[in-house]
Amino acid sequence: MLIGGAAGVTLWRTNPTRSPASAEVAAPVSAQGLLTGLPSRLVPPPAPTALPTDQAVGRAALLYQINDPETFTIAAGGLPRLPIYLVTASGDQFGVGLTSATGEPTQLLSPDGRWLAQRRDRQWWIRDLTATTEQAVPPGYDVRQWSSDGQALLLGQTTGASETYTTLTLPIGELHPLALPAMPARQMLAFLDGREVATAEFYLGPNHQPRRQLTIAIQDADGRNARSVSIPTTQQVGSGDIRNALVPLVRGGGDPPTVWALVVAQEEALTSQPAGTRTEPPMTLVGVDLRSGKPAGHINLVAPGNGEGEEFIGLAGTEVLLQRWTAGTVELVAVDPATGQRRTLTSLPDYARINLPGN
Repeated sequence: MLIGGAAGVTLWRTNPTRSPASAEVAAPVSAQGLLTGLPSRLVPPPAPTALPTDQAVGRAALLYQINDPETFTIAAGGLPRLPIYLVTASGDQFGVGLTSATGEPTQLLSPDGRWLAQRRDRQWWIRDLTATTEQAVPPGYDVRQWSSDGQALLLGQTTGASETYTTLTLPIGELHPLALPAMPARQMLAFLDGREVATAEFYLGPNHQPRRQLTIAIQDADGRNARSVSIPTTQQVGSGDIRNALVPLVRGGGDPPTVWALVVAQEEALTSQPAGTRTEPPMTLVGVDLRSGKPAGHINLVAPGNGEGEEFIGLAGTEVLLQRWTAGTVELVAVDPATGQRRTLTSLPDYARINLPGN
């Protein structure tokens, strides 16, 4: 329930009774639509305007920061805290504080760009960018995953070695404790319409033997029903495995909800190449539709090397988003999985780190 607080601030109280009803929200906006208004080149403002607290700014397209290696100096006495910028769907930019150059993000956008979650003073706050309301998440909760429809947040509360989960509905702000079991060593990948949680476990066993597929568990938020879908990690690049076996690059999201994994050739396949002929390993993104379990496609990436490359950074609607760099430019690129066709959304500053809606 909503409790009045300081001006412009709303506090939340837990409601133990689950309610399927939710308050009216603004008309849905596609993630692809949010990105169409980006300028042709994204340039940090020399004196950014702080995100106003007394007026709406409209839905956000992305967040970014500049991880310039020249800011990492011994004299600085540790990792620097760098400005982070919010870019609206209309291309306006605002400063939204400072964040660490590494580590977990402390600023997260909902998939529809309406809500900005910020961690300040060890507590999460949720700002409605289409209004001026800011709401405080009760202390002790951490944000785990946005729902794919942008109308709920999955929160986690750690007690000892276990974690309990709670759904926070928006814009009402009710907290509904869930019956999900603790999921140690599992990575959250998607929260489907606030009703199902998709996770994957990445422990590879003794000697880190590569697995032939990634199995994604999908559980009802009430803990009663479970199903699974799989991504074969050998299908596209022969003898392959998910890149970075210990911390694989796997992301979920989009509409319809999908999960995509980066797959590369195994080390033994690479070392078998004749001396002097070794090249960068082929890199392929392989996806699966979380609702149907059917393949979502595959995308061959440009492997890093010779001043060029592509990096998988997120999903927007049916498209896969990449950060692409060449000798002279860095670009945000959208890829159609059905055709592999790429389109440039905007040029980025050097060393830009992008945080997309729903990530």
